[in-house]
Amino acid sequence: MEDYNAVKNDFNEIAELDDPKWNHNNCYYNQIMKLIPDNIEVSLEIGCGKGELSFMLSRKSKRVIAVDLADKMIEKAKVLHPNENIEYICGNILDMEYKSNSLDVIVTVATAHHLPYEWLLNFAKDKLKKGGKLIILDLVKAKSIADYIIWSSAFFPNIIMNLIKNGRLKKDDKHAREIWERHGKHDAYMTIDEIRALINKHIPTAKVKRKFFWRYLLVWQK
Repeated sequence: MEDYNAVKNDFNEIAELDDPKWNHNNCYYNQIMKLIPDNIEVSLEIGCGKGELSFMLSRKSKRVIAVDLADKMIEKAKVLHPNENIEYICGNILDMEYKSNSLDVIVTVATAHHLPYEWLLNFAKDKLKKGGKLIILDLVKAKSIADYIIWSSAFFPNIIMNLIKNGRLKKDDKHAREIWERHGKHDAYMTIDEIRALINKHIPTAKVKRKFFWRYLLVWQK
């Protein structure tokens, strides 16, 4: 069972860190945005952080609901990435109510592993409109030979991208790495096989692909 007080405290601390220009999440944001049609009505981002992706969503959505557990993340998002059609909400998505068939897009990046996964899939099945999309980008645990081949091959490109984009070998400084490592001690990730088993049970038409920088991308259209 996830300790959401601990998660909130961690991300309130992480909110105070300086963000690198490039990381293993935002390098996929443009790819995510290509999956989303123009001029949709309502987008929901679960785990919006400082609002970088929420702001991008606001260019394609009439309304963006951006939710995060950490109040300091929401405070930063309102300052760094404001837009009149973004509603930033601090709270736990598990405690929030949304009408059935009310959302055009649900996006969550590096947050799904903090949620009950079957709840998330069923939430999308109920809340998305017909034709709506669920998009998940998240971390995954290596298990198969393919996993180890793909993700071990990302080691040197990761260094190169950090040098080019962030001007250093690693994306985080020593202080930031200590905070992320402390948070990571109580993170738990599923394998691709475990993820696919749950998808086949609940949303069997979803597509799942390994991504280069230790992530997977799930896309499902209702």
